[in-house]
Amino acid sequence: MASFVLPLLGCAALMIQSLNSLHVFLRSKGMAYCYAIFVAGYFLLPMVSGHRRLYYILVLPPALILWRELVSLFRGNQLLYWVLAFICYMISSLTWTADFTQAEALWSIWYSLAVLSFCAVTGYLWIEHPQTMDKFLRQGLYIAAAAGLVSVLAWYLNNPFPSSRLELLGVMSQTNNAACVYGLFTVLACHCLFTAPTKHAKLTYIVTAILLLCVVLLTQSRTALAATSVGLLAVIGYRALGVLAIAMGLNWALMTANSMLWTDRVATLSFRPGIWRQTIIDMQGHWLVGRGSLVNPEVTAYEQVFNHAHNGYLATLRDGGLIGLCLLLTILSLAAFWGLQLYRQRREPIYIALLLFGMTCIAMDFDRLLVHPNELWLFFWMPIALIMAAYPGRMETNRHSRYAISAK
Repeated sequence: MASFVLPLLGCAALMIQSLNSLHVFLRSKGMAYCYAIFVAGYFLLPMVSGHRRLYYILVLPPALILWRELVSLFRGNQLLYWVLAFICYMISSLTWTADFTQAEALWSIWYSLAVLSFCAVTGYLWIEHPQTMDKFLRQGLYIAAAAGLVSVLAWYLNNPFPSSRLELLGVMSQTNNAACVYGLFTVLACHCLFTAPTKHAKLTYIVTAILLLCVVLLTQSRTALAATSVGLLAVIGYRALGVLAIAMGLNWALMTANSMLWTDRVATLSFRPGIWRQTIIDMQGHWLVGRGSLVNPEVTAYEQVFNHAHNGYLATLRDGGLIGLCLLLTILSLAAFWGLQLYRQRREPIYIALLLFGMTCIAMDFDRLLVHPNELWLFFWMPIALIMAAYPGRMETNRHSRYAISAK
């Protein structure tokens, strides 16, 4: 008996020691490196499925290991509580959805918990490792610019320049989604430009911002261009007006150069108003609690079938009714209030700029917000997580320097 128990105890002790060592590694900078690899995967990985697995392998398990730190750090955080309430309510709407299936319901719950973990991990890392995350942010800007440049060269070697709509390589192959991510990084690059301490750094960020903005323009995505305009106005004020005027002019010139694109997107206007109208019509009789999170999102308008509502607010209203929409608007209102407070206290407009960027994106496109790892996580949920982490810390004067998104 002893010959069996002693090796078992030895294995258990070794496992505990290994877990403790892993815990220490993750608390130091290991979690930050895992998170950075996942974000870099948006630009570097070739397949969507591989990128999703990367989150479930590299980020989610470490988050579970650090659950005590996450709970302790965000205890009493009102914004996180509202996010949690929104997620719980949208999960509960599965019970009255007309298209309920057990498998789809389980996946929906899984995606919702993944979004919650992403918000918590993002906030945790910016609180505990601000210098490391700031370094990764700057490196991420360079990676995004380089990846965009490669995509531009690869696409226009075989397609008309500049009239054809750019389709990017890798994970972000859907044009609007990819354009929104590049627009987000354009806003971040401009923030770094106006906070850079040296002329060399400013020049680097100018080139980076121009490359990223060119990618947005070549995708000819109106959603991304509108969101980028709002973000730039928020982060650099009136100085953005000249850049935006040129960008808008170039965007119209690109559409003019493509007669088919002009007919589809200008002469016949956008299909969105009709899609939004039909989504509201389909809500009849379901105003309070919605039709459930698994209802078929397709919309019939203009004698065509569109794959979703093309508006995150209307999609939330469709699935969760007025209760779900009010919870979402409460999250965004509180985040906006905190973002404005951060600007007043520290003159840091980047938080409210990123939030407005995400809010504009989902006003013009997209559908459900609780989804598997994709571009929506970066331009919608990440700004909320950054504000969630930054604002409570600003109330502690001895920790002011820890939360700023800077550019050294």
